[in-house]
Amino acid sequence: MSTLVDRPAGTPKPPRATPADLLPLLTAAVRAVLTLLLPVAVLTLVAWLGAVRSTSSLAAVVRVGADVWLLGHGAPVAVVGGTLAVAPLGVTLLAVASAVRAVRAWVRDQAAAERAVPFWPGAAVFAGGYGVLALLVALATRSGVTAAGPLHALLGGLAVGAAGFALAARAHRPPLPARVPPVLAAAARPATACVAALLALGALTVAVALVHGHTDVLLLHRSLQPGWLGGLLLLLAQALLLPTLAVWAVAWIAGPGFAVGTATSVAPGGTTLATLPALPVLGGLPPQGPTPTATWLVVVLPVLVGAGAAVLRRARAGEPAGLVHRLAVAALTGVLAGAALAVLAAAASGPLGAGRMSEMGPSALLTGLALAGEVAAGGALGVLLQRAVVARRGTRLAVDLPAGSQAPTGGLLGRARRGRDAGAPGTGAAPGSEG
Repeated sequence: MSTLVDRPAGTPKPPRATPADLLPLLTAAVRAVLTLLLPVAVLTLVAWLGAVRSTSSLAAVVRVGADVWLLGHGAPVAVVGGTLAVAPLGVTLLAVASAVRAVRAWVRDQAAAERAVPFWPGAAVFAGGYGVLALLVALATRSGVTAAGPLHALLGGLAVGAAGFALAARAHRPPLPARVPPVLAAAARPATACVAALLALGALTVAVALVHGHTDVLLLHRSLQPGWLGGLLLLLAQALLLPTLAVWAVAWIAGPGFAVGTATSVAPGGTTLATLPALPVLGGLPPQGPTPTATWLVVVLPVLVGAGAAVLRRARAGEPAGLVHRLAVAALTGVLAGAALAVLAAAASGPLGAGRMSEMGPSALLTGLALAGEVAAGGALGVLLQRAVVARRGTRLAVDLPAGSQAPTGGLLGRARRGRDAGAPGTGAAPGSEG
């Protein structure tokens, strides 16, 4: 009977998980939630205490902290007159980090007791517990003023919990099922590398924009007159938004750009702005009007990322090395990278209220399609260039080496030389054999 997971011959089947192994993961999920939820609630409480003119109640302040935490999990929050749906991805990253920390403690406990780490059952229990807790937080903090979406909170909690468990227990992940197509398995790692490289480029773009527009950023900050405590909290809030802005920058690099309000656009071809929210970090946006034509060169960056991933990818043992296979891997790498960044763009976009603020961030569909095409094109270009270089080296070896000369014994040239010599008369090769 065939199994879903390929195992080397003679490898013992890992022991089945028991409830005693999995129950501590529910406690770990509670710890992961509270590790971030409580500090966020404390910070909102500090902001409330520093705002002398605030008339909000303590319960309302606690709900604000919970809503910020839920926004970081992708749950839109309905407020009076509109909806808040742009996720502060800094909160998301901190949530994943707290989940990783909680799961690692469980993994260490399992190792200390010499028990197995059941990956898939453990991921289901931890992610399920985390998602249910997020759902309970959304239901418990609903009021007549704000209300987070329960279904989005559940799904977001499941995603954060699954990501945290996968990162913490990746050393114990079993092999991919045998039914997974080899081309898909080969594309997963370069696609992950492309996503990381593009996000790094987005973060670098945000840093350059803030340095270039630091004068406007400081003017906006001073105009708010936040005081030392309010200024510190404002800086912290904007720091949590920087990963979101990095995703916006990736959309700008890809070409579609992003919006900062209805009828606005920030793209390589130009910038169209209206009145901006009172957020100092937005002072780093490009100035109003068309941009130099050379700015469109930024769309080459995703192509170069795709080409680099294709060139650096090493063939795995037993993986077909034909041109068609490598081109298929390059195309699927672009599709996976585009899909992942489309999900991030969807989380980083949405309304920030009613009216003009009902459209913020990039278009997930356009961003994903553009990046998928650019990364796939770059990957195909890298594969073809690599093939052309190999073919040229082989041709030069055959033409340039004098008769009777000794080719290098190592590397590509040596292997090519030995391959030709194997079929030559007097070398001991069997008649009719090919090198």
